[in-house]
Amino acid sequence: MPGWRSEEDDPIRPPPEMEAAPGLEGMPRLDLDAVEVAVPELVDQAIRGPVVLRRHGQERFVLVPLDIWRRVWGAAPRPPVIEGERK
Repeated sequence: MPGWRSEEDDPIRPPPEMEAAPGLEGMPRLDLDAVEVAVPELVDQAIRGPVVLRRHGQERFVLVPLDIWRRVWGAAPRPPVIEGERK
């Protein structure tokens, strides 16, 4: 068949033991002090009703109380369950 290679692919080999696996080096770090202060306030606001969270000026997430979430989730239409033949 045109375009097919006649030779086989080489197997993927693990790196030698001396090479370290990539980890979290170079990843950005977050100062959790701001999170520890903000989370309780967000939770308190979400208890009173939905809270829209923004990132870079755009709406990204919504925090809602659990009773609202359950009501919305319970009212969402579900696809019908189709019983198939079992073999």
